[in-house]
Amino acid sequence: MHQIKNISVIFVLLLLSGCIKPYNPVIDSNSANKYIVSGRVTNTEGWQEVDVSLSSPIGSPKYIPVSDCKVYIKDDKDNIFPLTEYEPGQYHVWMGKEYLTPGTSYMVMVVTPGREILSSGFDMMPPGLKLDSVYYLLKDLPTPNPGINSRVMQFYVDLNAYGNYSQYYKYEVVETWEYRAAHNAEYYYDGSFHKIDPPDSSHRVCWVTTSLKNIFTISTKNLAQNTYKQYPLHFIDGYTSRLGILYSMLVRQFAVSEMAYNYWEQMRINSNEQGGLYEKQPLAIKGNLQNVSDPEKTVLGYFYAASESSRRYFYKDVPGIILGFYNNCVEKGLGRMGWLEFSPDDYPVYYYYPTTYSILILTQECVDCRISGGTTVKPDFWPK
Repeated sequence: MHQIKNISVIFVLLLLSGCIKPYNPVIDSNSANKYIVSGRVTNTEGWQEVDVSLSSPIGSPKYIPVSDCKVYIKDDKDNIFPLTEYEPGQYHVWMGKEYLTPGTSYMVMVVTPGREILSSGFDMMPPGLKLDSVYYLLKDLPTPNPGINSRVMQFYVDLNAYGNYSQYYKYEVVETWEYRAAHNAEYYYDGSFHKIDPPDSSHRVCWVTTSLKNIFTISTKNLAQNTYKQYPLHFIDGYTSRLGILYSMLVRQFAVSEMAYNYWEQMRINSNEQGGLYEKQPLAIKGNLQNVSDPEKTVLGYFYAASESSRRYFYKDVPGIILGFYNNCVEKGLGRMGWLEFSPDDYPVYYYYPTTYSILILTQECVDCRISGGTTVKPDFWPK
């Protein structure tokens, strides 16, 4: 990664120069297909990421990545950081700690395959503090069944930003939990009968990781002090597999500028009204990007700088939470046609003997946890 100092003019010339190969784009970037540029720079040394995509119809939202862009992050000290594409439409660059300091402003510039230049304004990284405390309280929430409540873990975060810290914060939550298939793979039928000895447990234990789509924002601008108590995050109950074995959540706190806060607060309000966060598409909320080549074309998304602090938490055997989730495993006896009811399309058909004289057929979910969406690769941070 190369840093180039004091070359603002060269930076612009670089983007306009012939080093970008002629290209006949198949991207329709008219009003029906707006560019979306989203990303951020944090004070955490590591990969800084920018995503470039196209909008899609509101009625059928989908992610439309834009590949082969030239993407650059620039700071107000004239350091330039070229990004590389590691997945379609996703670009990143490794930035060292010395380039990631509060008080520094950053911007992004994208040259599309059609040689359109998309640029953000500069956003200053505000000073941030360490994430204070994240905790839960048990609450009873109503269910669709009248008179019946569900006990949940409602998570909260406290903010104690005494001193010269930002008054604007954004939070993100990443969940990880372990779950298991009901059985080892031992007996199966594929036109012949087989026994696996010893039983195969390689697909018995899985982990799933997912980022919450909820947007959480705090502003203390109109408060007497730069503090906030008991801001609600998400909640979970015992009717999913999250708390079945071990549940973990990574809470990330971002101190942001007032402009960035205003954008994400609009997004939060919009997502609540729509019943959920956009599917990788920030609807019509105007961000801080513009199409330099054609100012009449709207660019969606937002690029910002933030001071980050994060903590990971683990929970298991939570007192007061009753577990009652369905593990997706279906067991049933043989039908009247016996094994003839299965065709090669059904193979392998797993089964087991609950008693010496009975047999139960198992669905694939019973012996392979991956079918429920997880992976058998244990996360590095998971307890042994």
